[in-house]
Amino acid sequence: MKWIDRVLTALRSAARDLISEEDTAAEEDHVAALLDTAQARLNVLRDELATAIAREKRAEIEWHEAVAQANALDMGVDAALRAGQDEAARAQIVQASRAQIKADELSEHYQACVRVSTRLREEVMALQDQIDETQEHYTHLGDRERSAQSLEQLNQLRHEQRKDARTLHNELDERKEQVAKREDNLAARDEVERKP
Repeated sequence: MKWIDRVLTALRSAARDLISEEDTAAEEDHVAALLDTAQARLNVLRDELATAIAREKRAEIEWHEAVAQANALDMGVDAALRAGQDEAARAQIVQASRAQIKADELSEHYQACVRVSTRLREEVMALQDQIDETQEHYTHLGDRERSAQSLEQLNQLRHEQRKDARTLHNELDERKEQVAKREDNLAARDEVERKP
């Protein structure tokens, strides 16, 4: 009967371990897949950020060139007015006005590019922080889960050890009684044989 109890306990324990391992593996796979998806999204955002920064730099260069051109035309208008060349100054005023409008438009375009790249930087940093925090929680949770599993195994082994120790103690008590009976029988025979 004791042997059957041991086998049943071992089978129950193995079944519990198998079920918990399957659940844990499925959860770990799901979390890992979610983290991989988030990392892929982060990589896409980083690519978008790199493209946005390149657009921002191009827009900045174009804006600076347009401002320089507008300033040069303004200086040309001033020089023409000082020289008394009113007709040339009027022609250059139209060009300077167009150049200034173009510089203003390019400034607005540059500011829009800065806003987009700033927003993307913030999104990349926020997503990276979320991924890092989730990864940290996942790691801590895994550590806690492994600790809990170790404690469960330790408790199970302790329980089995206590049960085995009780069984062994009972078996030793039985053997002790058997040995004591044999010793009593031998002592009784020795006494009977000594009596004449």
